[in-house]
Amino acid sequence: MNPDVLVIGGGSAGVAAALAAARQGAVTLLVERHGFFGGAGTASLVHSFCGLYEPPQTAEATPRVANPGLPAELERELLAQGIAHGPVRMGKVDVLLHQPWRLAAFYDRWVSHNRHLAFLLHTEVARIETENDRVVEVGLLCRGTHTTLRPRTVVDASGDAVVAVMTGHPLDTHEGVIFQRPAYIVGISGTAADLLENDGPLQLAGWIASAIQKKDLPPACAGAHFRRSLDGDIFMTLDLTGDAEDCAYDPNSPASLTKLEMIGRDTAFRLVDHLRAQHPAFASARITALPARAGIRESRRWLGETQLEQADILHSRQPADTVAWASWPVEGRETARGPRMQYPHEPKAAGIPLGALRARDLKNVFLAGRCISASHGAQASIRVMGTALATGQAAGIAAATFATDETCPTAALAQQVRDILTSLKTAT
Repeated sequence: MNPDVLVIGGGSAGVAAALAAARQGAVTLLVERHGFFGGAGTASLVHSFCGLYEPPQTAEATPRVANPGLPAELERELLAQGIAHGPVRMGKVDVLLHQPWRLAAFYDRWVSHNRHLAFLLHTEVARIETENDRVVEVGLLCRGTHTTLRPRTVVDASGDAVVAVMTGHPLDTHEGVIFQRPAYIVGISGTAADLLENDGPLQLAGWIASAIQKKDLPPACAGAHFRRSLDGDIFMTLDLTGDAEDCAYDPNSPASLTKLEMIGRDTAFRLVDHLRAQHPAFASARITALPARAGIRESRRWLGETQLEQADILHSRQPADTVAWASWPVEGRETARGPRMQYPHEPKAAGIPLGALRARDLKNVFLAGRCISASHGAQASIRVMGTALATGQAAGIAAATFATDETCPTAALAQQVRDILTSLKTAT
């Protein structure tokens, strides 16, 4: 229980970090607070991998996976096993649609075949000790049982920068920033088969808007989005403000998160019940799947050796220490009017530097997923699951390499990560 690499958080970024580290021969432990892996893609029922593909050069261009290694492997395996469908062109981007409940089982299998990788579900970090700018000891907690370990390196893939908070490491201040709205997604069965055909989605949106105007539905139903799932049912996504009458939205507040979950459930059932009573396509509809948690798009972010900026995404910059590629546009969701997409000036992916995946003041801590060192605007691009796979893979390789050579500077470490990724691309 003293691993070379400890990965905190078992979402897409954490699973990729753990697999990448273990495949480099590092003794790796992956811990996850839920009873399954997958993060937003399972717990929050987010049913599409965004940021997995390169920006298409033309409308007719064949989709290409943006990052080699684990992202390409995941796409190939999900399609081969019938867990995913696509890629599907949506406007100017390509996405891979998947079934969240089967994705959880896929991740179980994915992490189970490496002798260097151990994993613990229902486990979270309770205590972290630092010494001489390093994490030296971590306490884990599972239902009242404590475990202590001394990892050589740590990857924070928690989504909420929990290692930074528990060590007093400086965070991005979020000054003047309106958080991206949280998503609440449910599964619905029993709708008419042609509900989302042709102009069906547009008519449904108009119908909901009219019901809100008549005060038959609450304003929280505005912007409800429906998408057909792979098994013929549908997913309904609500973008909530997160605000309650007595509690402003704060994605790191237990009181605010409690209100958010309750508002999400109440809004979803009120909307579906009203549709069932009033809309013929929903006459037999019922909610059959609730998320384990609402989908938090943005909370805390680390301050790393460098910070990825929105301009880096929009100008498709490629820093010297690039170790992953961000291929999703800047997707702002601060209002109820739906996503505000800002695309790069050229259809090219932006480089994510290793400096954005390293804690500024903790030498043996690496970062992955939506809590990496990025501005609010840049985070609106890199937070998606396809990019999280890429940053997780890079952080895992870097952590495994650093565990064997702690004197390696960031520039040299980035070159080693790139060499490994190049070999993976060649092998593919």
